[in-house]
Amino acid sequence: MTEPAATMGLAGLGVYLPPQRESAEEIAKRSGLSLEELAGLGIQGKALPGPEDQPITMASKAAQAALADAGDCDPASVDLVLYTGEEYKDYIAQTASIRLQEECGCRNAWAFDLVGQGVTAVLGLKIAWDLMTGDPDINTVLLAGGTRNIDLVDYANPDTRFLLAASASGGAALLRRGLEENRLLGAVVETDPAMADEVYVPGGGTEIPFAPDNLDSPLMSYQAFHPGLLRPYLEQELAARLGQATRAALGARQADYLALRHLTPAQRGQVLKALDLAPGQSLPLDQLGHHGANDPLISLEMARGQGLLAQGSTVALAAAGIGFTYAAAALQWGTS
Repeated sequence: MTEPAATMGLAGLGVYLPPQRESAEEIAKRSGLSLEELAGLGIQGKALPGPEDQPITMASKAAQAALADAGDCDPASVDLVLYTGEEYKDYIAQTASIRLQEECGCRNAWAFDLVGQGVTAVLGLKIAWDLMTGDPDINTVLLAGGTRNIDLVDYANPDTRFLLAASASGGAALLRRGLEENRLLGAVVETDPAMADEVYVPGGGTEIPFAPDNLDSPLMSYQAFHPGLLRPYLEQELAARLGQATRAALGARQADYLALRHLTPAQRGQVLKALDLAPGQSLPLDQLGHHGANDPLISLEMARGQGLLAQGSTVALAAAGIGFTYAAAALQWGTS
């Protein structure tokens, strides 16, 4: 773990969840799975986006909530806006961060998009701290992202059932230089290049462009290209690597709460065991689904709302995504 050279604290947190829900019964009907099988995937329901719930729109709502949560933050004081949502967004080749900048009133900031396939919010924490360390003019950073990768999941594809929990949301965090409250302690990002081409959406890129005969085909949804390789990796490697990244971010510290991405109950158990945590120290997202990069922010907001974050406690945020990529960060909650 590398300690931040510049002190940076979390000044505001914001989450937006679409009000509509898809029940486990509805998911079972669409997927052909039983409720017991869905429970084994950690799925008891999830947020369902409406036509107005586009990724940037949801990110903007979360960003405005984070600015309000910070209390005294004038959007014009934000120096940098980072889009930390998924690559699939409102329009192809749109710079989402600049749209966010305008919608949130961050007129004096500059902006760019990050792509992290499920880890971008945690990656954004590391990038923000790195940029603050290298540029004394960056004092306030707004991270915000939206996801509706649910659109890219074929419920009936048995090879991509691990993606059935995909949902929709916006998540945001406001970060300030010199803030001793909710201070970043460290962050780690790791990748597994051997798994780079195992899961993706084949259609719509330069290799297989959009065409009249492929718009409604499986080319437009997630595909697993070597299921026999992917299945044991998900069962045996993903949780272990996620636990390792989290341990690296924590260093010698012991986490008091783990804001963990959505996992199956078996995977959650593996991660908690590796980190010597009890089940009550990490709230599951079984009722809300998987929100990609937003999962740790949603878990953190849930824990805050339930009073699980004590002053001075150590909080870990942990995420993983296809690629495969892993990211974790450690915060000291409140003040010491």
